[in-house]
Amino acid sequence: MRAAGLGFCLALALFTCFAPARAQTLPPAVVAVVDYQRLLREAKAAKSIRAQVEERRARYQDEIRNEEQRLIEIERELTRQRGVLSTEAYAQKRSAFEQDAARVQRMVQERRRELDAVSAAAYAELRNAIIEVVGRLAESRGFNLVLPSSAVLLFSPQLDLTEEALAALDRRLPDVRVPDQPPSP
Repeated sequence: MRAAGLGFCLALALFTCFAPARAQTLPPAVVAVVDYQRLLREAKAAKSIRAQVEERRARYQDEIRNEEQRLIEIERELTRQRGVLSTEAYAQKRSAFEQDAARVQRMVQERRRELDAVSAAAYAELRNAIIEVVGRLAESRGFNLVLPSSAVLLFSPQLDLTEEALAALDRRLPDVRVPDQPPSP
C-alpha cells in the first residue's frame, strides 16, 4: 500500500512539474466561426464560376445533342438500306456506325471529365482565397482558431466572421476565370 501511495505521489509531482511548462507553450484558444458553405455559395467569384461552368455545360449539351441526332439519322438510313445492301456492305456500314457511336460516347465522357477538372481548378483558386482572407481576418481580430460554423453546435454571433470574410473575399477575388483546358496532372 505504501509503495502504491509513493508511486502516486511521484507521478503527481512529475505531472505538476511539467504541466505548467506545457500549458505555457500553448496559447489559450480564441475561437471564431465562418460559414464556409455560404462563402462558396455567395461569393462573387463562386457565382462567376457557376455561371461559366453552366454556360460551358450548355454548349457541351448542344454539341452532344447534335451528335446524337446525327447518329439517329445515320441509323435510320442504315435501317432503310438493310434490304438493299449486301450482307458484307451492311456489316461494314453497321461496324462504321458502331465505331462512330463509340467515339461519341468517348467524347461525352471526355467533356464530363473536362468540365469536372476545370471546375475543380477554379474552385481550388476560390478555396485558397477563402483561406487567405479568413486567415488575415482571424489574425487582425486576434483569433487563433477558426472553425466552420457547421461543425459548431452553439456560438455567439460576435464570433462569426462570415459577413466580413464575404466582403473581403469579394474585394480580393471578385472573379475567377474557369480555365479552357484542365490543368496538367
